[in-house]
Amino acid sequence: MSGMRLVRLAAMSTLVLLAGIAVCAHGQSAASPAKPMAFEVVSIRQNLSDPPRGGPPPFGPTPDGYRMTNMPLIFPILTAFVPKAGGAFTPDRISGLPDWVMQTRWDIDAKVADEDRTEWQKPATQAAMLQAMFDERCKLASHREMKESTVYLLTVGKAGPKLKETNPDEEHPGGIKMPWGGVLVPSSGGGQTLYGASMTTVASVLSLVGGPNLGRQIQDKTGLTGKYDITIAPPARPAEGEAFDPSAMLFSLVEQLGLKLESGKSQVETLLIDHMEKPSAN
Repeated sequence: MSGMRLVRLAAMSTLVLLAGIAVCAHGQSAASPAKPMAFEVVSIRQNLSDPPRGGPPPFGPTPDGYRMTNMPLIFPILTAFVPKAGGAFTPDRISGLPDWVMQTRWDIDAKVADEDRTEWQKPATQAAMLQAMFDERCKLASHREMKESTVYLLTVGKAGPKLKETNPDEEHPGGIKMPWGGVLVPSSGGGQTLYGASMTTVASVLSLVGGPNLGRQIQDKTGLTGKYDITIAPPARPAEGEAFDPSAMLFSLVEQLGLKLESGKSQVETLLIDHMEKPSAN
């Protein structure tokens, strides 16, 4: 596979996973729904058409349910399962997933009952109902584990942060709207800007940008409590004969933000999938 092909794949993967992270990043702050809830109607169908070009189609929660078109199930899984400490699981912190979860593409059209629409707007309810959907349609069983691991601690650099605070009144037409008010806006060149990101979300995003070569989670230790606009440029094309290195892009981005990464030890939460089947027929 050519170096440019790898760059395009990296840009696409980062974009769609950023969307998945941003959709679920706020879920842990809300209380769980008072009663068990489930979608009134759920349709899950395999999509055999070509993968989308130019970035992912809009997906995620809608006013009356959840929609996804021609994308792998890893993305609603990122919304359904949220770490207790905040942020989001990145794929390297989820083990036991069958290969088809990352490779096979599906369409989801799930609708909530009219009387549940108000409760559905809460991120915790969205996560709980998606979990119930996976339990019923995929017989998904999972558990969580905490273990001490080597991590990168995201801290403020000597010169101070170089972060743009979010303007809550600014609109971003054409972006992917998030349930907590943030918006992910892709650029034509393969980059993206995440508007309204907490530092916990930023740390999760940076973990994703670093890719599996990073080998460790990034945890927020900046002490910053605001929300910020974070722009991620498209990956640079590798020189002839050189492999694409996402971790190099990560360290460059951290420096641009006026932040730094320090090696340390911390408890890391992981999600273990004990059993998962392909979705049952509608």
